[in-house]
Amino acid sequence: MSAGYGPLLTTSFPASGDLSSYQYHFMNLESDGQVALASATEAIIGILQDDPDAEDEGASVGIVGISKLYVDGNGTNIAPGDKLAANSSGHGAKTTTDLDDYGAIALEASTADGDIIKVLLVPGGLISAS
Repeated sequence: MSAGYGPLLTTSFPASGDLSSYQYHFMNLESDGQVALASATEAIIGILQDDPDAEDEGASVGIVGISKLYVDGNGTNIAPGDKLAANSSGHGAKTTTDLDDYGAIALEASTADGDIIKVLLVPGGLISAS
């Protein structure tokens, strides 16, 4: 068990820098093998489970299972079952855009930015309108 809500497979990657403010945020995997805060257009590798504070420090990233995630349900409300992509802050935000990468499915609702909700991590999730 992790610090999240249920069974969670984690693995360790070197941090790209100080990620101590980004526990429970979406991460992406950079070309050098380090993890960094994911932004709106990047593929999601998982959710950061701890708070490494220096480059190359081990970062525990949840890659499959149930985890906590900071979300932004302010602009578009999040309901259980919604697919979540990263926004510019690495928070989960509802997405329905065709061919959008998503990293998790909401298991709880949110109507505010900065909520922490339970999510199901989905590796390689890709929205398909068809």
